[in-house]
Order: sequence, then C-alpha cells, then structure tokens
Amino acid sequence: LQRNINKCRDSEPIMTEHIMAMGLRHLAGGRVLDNRRFIGMNRSAAYSAVDDFINAVNTAPELDIKIPSSAAEWEEVRRGWQSRSSVPHIFNGNLGAADGFFQGTTKPMEKEVGNVMAYYSGHYESNGLNCQALVKSDLQFMYFGVVAPGSTNDNVSYARAGNLKEIVDSLPLGLYIVADAAYVLSEKLLVPFTGNDRSDPYHDSFNYHLSQLRIRVEMAFDLYQGVSRETAYRAPNNGKQRGKTKDWLL
Repeated sequence: LQRNINKCRDSEPIMTEHIMAMGLRHLAGGRVLDNRRFIGMNRSAAYSAVDDFINAVNTAPELDIKIPSSAAEWEEVRRGWQSRSSVPHIFNGNLGAADGFFQGTTKPMEKEVGNVMAYYSGHYESNGLNCQALVKSDLQFMYFGVVAPGSTNDNVSYARAGNLKEIVDSLPLGLYIVADAAYVLSEKLLVPFTGNDRSDPYHDSFNYHLSQLRIRVEMAFDLYQGVSRETAYRAPNNGKQRGKTKDWLL
C-alpha cells in the first residue's frame, strides 16, 4: 500500500493508514459510504481504497495459505496446539484440526458437470461443494481445498484431498491431526468415540479434551462465514470485489 497524493481527503493526501482503516472497517461490516465520512474521502476514493486494501492483502506472501515446510515451523504449530489443551502432557502431538466445509453454490448445468445431483446436499438442502480444511490453533488456515461435489461425505473427500492426506500420512509416529467422527481413526488422525463407547468415563474424558482442540476449525469456519455474510451485502463496486473479499478471509 502506498499513499496517493492525487486523490485527497479534504486538503490532505490519502495515506496508507487511511486505506487500512477503510479496508478493516469494511471487512468488519461497515458500509463504505458511511466509513468514508469518518476518514474524509470522496465516494470514488473510498471505493478505491477498499479495493487497494483487499488487493494488497490477497497478494501478500506472508498471508498465503500454506502447509509448514520445515521441522521448526511444525514445532511452532505443535506448541500452539499444546497451549490450547487443558491436558498438554497428553495431547502433545497435535499439528492441526481438520474438517469439511460446505460452500453453497447455484445449481450447476448439465453441460458443466457430469452428475448434477452429486452437487445437491440433502443435509444442507442446497447445491454446493465439499471443501476440506486444516487449521492452526490460532484459526489460521494451513490448507483449504475445494475437493468434491456437495453430496460427498467428509471421509471420502479427505481421501481425495491429495496433498493434505499425503502430508498427514507422512507425519512421524506420535504426531497427528484431530477431526470429528465423520473421519476414520488412524495413528495420524484422531477422532472421538461414538455410540455406546461414549458411556465409558475414560472415553468421555477423551472426547471432551479432543473437542477442546477440534472446535478450533469450527471457529475458523464461523469467522469466515460471519464476515463474508456481512461483506456479501456491502461489497464495493457493485459486488466486483466480492470474490476477492472471500479470498482475503481464507
């Protein structure tokens, strides 16, 4: 971001701080036309500032969605998760929380997909896509992939999430990720006990402490959905930046 001396706020140039303020207030749910009055921008400059902010964030390499690439980075992730557990001496090998996310879409046409009905989810009663995600303890996405049609269950979609499953399967013994009961238990993927198994007090305790970690991915989804729902009605330039806004949220 750079200041713009040609587009002025009253009698002063538009500084980087003004662009950031416009962008952050917009993504927090504020209307561009209301926010511009606080900062002193004209209408066109206000919309341009929001566009510039979102473009700058989208192209910042520091904010890329990426899997850790070194042992030191993975160790930092592990310590973050350990600090979130009330039994850190037991859940001391977790590296992420995984889950599926249903992204609603319009009904695809037959000429676009081979099986139109595969995109309809009976659970959500809507057409959409099954996405798979893996997050850090601070709710930052390490992986987010559009994997399968909306009717596909999470366990099948996870198997199709090529590089995510490969990375998890290659983790050293003692390191793992956590997920819900829609996934299949393995040495690298821990899931809660279900059915009658939950009546065992030790199993119940395990589920409770597992949920302390697993809930973080649900929180990441809620954060994404909450802000994107607000910006969907306030996208600048008549909605031209709506897709870019969702990119920023991820």
